[in-house]
Order: sequence, then C-alpha cells, then structure tokens
Amino acid sequence: DTVSESSGEGNDVFTAVNQNFANLSSYMTSTNQVGKVTSLLADLGLSSMQIDNNDRGFTYKRDGPLDMRMSPDDDSVETAYQLLQRLRVRQLRSMLKQNSDEEFAAEIAVGLIGERSKIPTTTVELADRVRDIVRPLIIKQHNWNSEQIGKNQAKKLKAQLDSTIARVMQAIRIEVNGEFRVLEKLLEDIPKVLSPGGKVVMLTFHSGEDRRVKKSFKCGFKSGIYSAWSRDVVRPTKEERRNNPRSSCCKLRWAILADHKAN
Repeated sequence: DTVSESSGEGNDVFTAVNQNFANLSSYMTSTNQVGKVTSLLADLGLSSMQIDNNDRGFTYKRDGPLDMRMSPDDDSVETAYQLLQRLRVRQLRSMLKQNSDEEFAAEIAVGLIGERSKIPTTTVELADRVRDIVRPLIIKQHNWNSEQIGKNQAKKLKAQLDSTIARVMQAIRIEVNGEFRVLEKLLEDIPKVLSPGGKVVMLTFHSGEDRRVKKSFKCGFKSGIYSAWSRDVVRPTKEERRNNPRSSCCKLRWAILADHKAN
C-alpha cells in the first residue's frame, strides 16, 4: 500500500503483498482472483540487498551469523546453524547432493558435523572449514603436487574452492527455507490461478530450480494443461551479464496455459 501511494497509483494498479510463493493460491482465492491472472512472473533469486546484508548470512565473502532465513524475524524457522546442529552426517550428505549436486558431499558432511568436528557458527568459519576439507581432494583429483602448485593451477584451485563453498551455502539455504517445497507448491498452483491463455515466466538461478520448472512445464504440456512451453532455456546476453554479473546463472522458462485445461 505504501508503495502504491508513493507512486501516485491506487491498489487497483499495484499492491505489494509480503507472502511466500507457497501461499499464492490461497491469497488469490481470498481476493477472488483464481483463474483470472493473465500474466505471472516468478523471480526465484535472492535480492542483492539480502546478499549484501552481513547479518543475513547469505554470503561467505563477509563474516556474518549462520542464519540464512528469508524471514529473519520468524523464530519458528530454524537458522542454518541450528540446522547443522540437528542434522546427522548422512542427512547432511544427502542434503548436499540433492540441493546442490555436490560431488564432495560425503567428505564435507563428515568434516562439518562429524563426531570430532566443532560446528561453525559464522559464514566465514563455514567457508574456511569447507575450503580446508576440499582443497586436498581437488589437488588429488587433478594429480597436482601439493608442494608445487603453479600459477594456473592455483587459479583453477581457487575457482573450484569458491564454487564448492557457494554450493554448500546454497544447499543449506535451500533447506532452511524449504525452497524446493515452496517451488513445487507454486508450480502446482500456477495452472489454477492463470486465466485461459495466461502466461507464466519463471526465472531460476540454479540447476535444482530449473529441473523442477522444466519438468513441470513439460509434463503440463504433455497432459494438455499448457498449450506451449519453452523447450530451450533463455539465458542473459553477454551485455546483460557484464552490466549485472549476478544474472550470469539466471535461466528463463515460460509456458502458456491452454484455453481449456485438461481434466
């Protein structure tokens, strides 16, 4: 409402609603808008403001608490640190594989929360621990001499370490916020809220999200729910990536609801 008023527009033009994607159908039902939405855009990415806020714990590049909750004031949701305290090694291993396709999931799980491990409490502690665990594994993987790492090897090693840390952070964040569960509920509800011929566009930022969107649109097309869908993913151009580096991993997919949904 405040946004609408400050822009000089009424609620019939724009209404900001602070809700989870999973609540889309229930909210549209409460406002009598089910089956009336002509266009839907879902941006599944984090905002730069969230990433850049050290207190949120979303980045390992600056020190902050292991929180990672999308709603930091919601005490009913456990923090990333509380999650690591609760999980067993096999559960963390499975989570890292499922949420971020991490190849060193087993070793990282043991190194983070194994019997002799002290669970990290901050983002930098977590990153340092993962780096210490994975560094010798990457060196061994490439058959490098750990005592004589060349310049090019060091550059490649750093890139792989950073990617691994980012995947671990991503996997934990996804679990804390139930992001895959929320996405699957959203994908289930989209055909209910769209009007016949309505369009949906989804922006995803990692393979786990894209796989679920692709599968949903493909299955919906085969069953007659959607009349068309983007078989090929749309990626940002070089210019877009240069102007906004955080868009580099973004993937766009779209679908159009059939004029008459299949029974």
